[in-house]
Amino acid sequence: MANELAIIKKNWLRLADHIKEVPAPFEQTIFLAECSLAGTLEIDDMLVKTQNVEAGAELVLKRSAAEVQDERAVAVHTKGGVLLGYMPRRHAAVMARLMDAGKNLSAKVVGKELEGHWLDIRISIEMKEV
Repeated sequence: MANELAIIKKNWLRLADHIKEVPAPFEQTIFLAECSLAGTLEIDDMLVKTQNVEAGAELVLKRSAAEVQDERAVAVHTKGGVLLGYMPRRHAAVMARLMDAGKNLSAKVVGKELEGHWLDIRISIEMKEV
């Protein structure tokens, strides 16, 4: 009996190692919004900080209520930690609640364009649902 249990355990552990490679059957990415970042005019040296930021670049979303005295603020950073701006309030209210609920949100740069003194950085926000 002990030998049979040892064999079952060994086979189960071998199977568990392979399960990590199998994607979840209902995993999907859900498009949530596309928007221009807010607050880009207040960031010093924005053109220098964003010279390597191109369309398709992955971004990091962080809750930052204490930073800007807005309980629903969502800061947008590069993967290297450079602050690019904030999600506009009309989107941040919902996104902040989703992030607070533990949802996995991600963002990518859609494009950027200099309009006078304002650098318009457009992002796409998605939620990965498992």
